[in-house]
Amino acid sequence: MKSNKKLLISVLVIAVTTLVAGAATFAFFSARRTASTNKFAVGTLDLNVNSGGTDNEPFVIENMGENGNLSGSKSWTVKNTGTLPGRLLFRIQNLTNDENGCNDPEIEAEPNCANDNLGELGALITLHVSLDGTEQVSSTLATDQEAKIGQDWNALTPIILQPGEERTLTLNWALDENAYGNEIQSDSVSFDANFRLIQQIAGPSPTN
Repeated sequence: MKSNKKLLISVLVIAVTTLVAGAATFAFFSARRTASTNKFAVGTLDLNVNSGGTDNEPFVIENMGENGNLSGSKSWTVKNTGTLPGRLLFRIQNLTNDENGCNDPEIEAEPNCANDNLGELGALITLHVSLDGTEQVSSTLATDQEAKIGQDWNALTPIILQPGEERTLTLNWALDENAYGNEIQSDSVSFDANFRLIQQIAGPSPTN
């Protein structure tokens, strides 16, 4: 009986020892550090266009010819207000030449005036676009020339505005006094001046 007890105790000791040894095989040394608060943050690209303290100010010239002066200019300060550098693009959009009716002198100069809704004024005005006083591109304001200024600007060496940088863009226009007559009476031309800032990255040039 005693030998059976000794045998049972021996078996229990072996079992406990095996269990402890098995548990010990899972122990290991470790050290840990955590790089916390990781995030992706996208930069910004934004544009401010200001003239005389007014953002996005257009210009309206009425009653042209009143004093014989058919030339002028308009300037805007263009600023990159974002955190990324961007390429400055400029183009003319929504170009419209209107006839606005026909009086007798205009009909005499343009017999088909009543049947033609397309005004002649824009084709006679040459628009010059300058950056910081240096001319970059130019075109008439004829309806079929709407895309020319944007296409020519796109072909320029890219003009990059760094964050916080500002440049002065000026439109100058003139109408040769010997190039027109009564055919432009009451005519008007209107358009949008479109400024864009595009992130400059490796790859194809953006379409203007």
